[in-house]
Amino acid sequence: MILKLDRMQYQQIDHALRIRIDRIKNLYREAESGIISAADIQTEADMNKKQILELHKKQYNYWQGKNGKWYSYLPREGVEPPKGKQIESVSEEKLKNKIIEYYVEEEARKKQEKVCPTFLEVYDMWRKIKDLELGGNSVCKYNTDRKRFFVGTDFADMPINQMNENTIKVFMLESIKRLELPKEATRKFFSYIKNVFRYARIEKIITDNPVEFLAPMDFTRHCSEKEVSDSNRYYTDSELAVILKGLHGYYRENPLYMPPYAIELAMYTGMRVSELSTLKWSDIDDTCISINKSAKHNRLKNEFTIGKTKTKKSRVYPIDDQINGLLARIRRVQEEHGILCEWIFTDGEGSYTHARNITDCMTRLCRENKLNGGGITKLRKTASSDLQAKGTPKTIVASMLGHTTEVNQKYYTYDTSNLDEKQKVVQERNAKFKSFIQME
Repeated sequence: MILKLDRMQYQQIDHALRIRIDRIKNLYREAESGIISAADIQTEADMNKKQILELHKKQYNYWQGKNGKWYSYLPREGVEPPKGKQIESVSEEKLKNKIIEYYVEEEARKKQEKVCPTFLEVYDMWRKIKDLELGGNSVCKYNTDRKRFFVGTDFADMPINQMNENTIKVFMLESIKRLELPKEATRKFFSYIKNVFRYARIEKIITDNPVEFLAPMDFTRHCSEKEVSDSNRYYTDSELAVILKGLHGYYRENPLYMPPYAIELAMYTGMRVSELSTLKWSDIDDTCISINKSAKHNRLKNEFTIGKTKTKKSRVYPIDDQINGLLARIRRVQEEHGILCEWIFTDGEGSYTHARNITDCMTRLCRENKLNGGGITKLRKTASSDLQAKGTPKTIVASMLGHTTEVNQKYYTYDTSNLDEKQKVVQERNAKFKSFIQME
């Protein structure tokens, strides 16, 4: 039996063990490249193995039992030498081979853990390529999600080659519960993980992809969706009346403040806030508005530019008396105060009003009048729903708002009718049954 060693002695033995193990590995590499002969390799390898065993015996008990078997211990977490995980063999030679094999494999595992990057490090490698595909605002969104989903978690700091399917499942499910993620956010969250592991597999950082047999639906079914009634997705007629009254209050307070006028035009047209911001007088003729550009704000660089519409396509929106009247009011105010320029919603200094200012005005208006938020997008949904409620074909409504028919139907169209209107429809439909009775 051997006595316990102090910390310094353990460190010295551990260092010596690593040197011998590395030398054995180098010997085999030298053999493959022909630097050293097979005989010399065997001689030096045997010598290093002998030294490893001697160092092992200085730390751990090593003995032959009364039954003729040979015993020793290997390192075990939580157990100090000279004891540990007990091993046995029928012969001393086999026991020696077990000990040598353990140290060589354990050293290889430790080195792999040390050099293998963590999940977050691989995420950042993937982002260097992904960011080349993204615009500035998308990069900002990805940065926000990186912090939201990964930074500060044990998952992010774990070497990626130590992760398996269950590691990912546990992290995803715990995060969904902790962050109360809805389905759309969960799908995005999963896509980040999937893409990072795909990158790691392509770059040969890992040999197997643990995401291979996972799918978004494995996690979205655990999301708790907050039920939002359709009535909260669009403005009712009474709410539109409140908004219009509030806008006229702003006109009286400050007739040169252009965002309220832009909001009123959004009520009539369902235009995007970025399209309203950059509308010019030259885009207007007697019959329609030409919607051919939109404001762009690169949040990453805080730069403002003008580009194509969101769909990259121009479109026209018909003008009626209501729209004509609004445009005439805007022009009259600007002419009276000497601020008329090429931009309909001017900032008063010869440029256009930024979309953010229009959005902020809408937010303040709703807050002051105790209306549910939703901004200009909610006005777009209201316009789409109203037009379809009046019998306008879906394709025409989608075209006027700058959507595909599918997108417009899925995200921008709701039933805006009230109970009286539904009752009238039911009465008209069921009236035919009276004639059926008279036919008998």
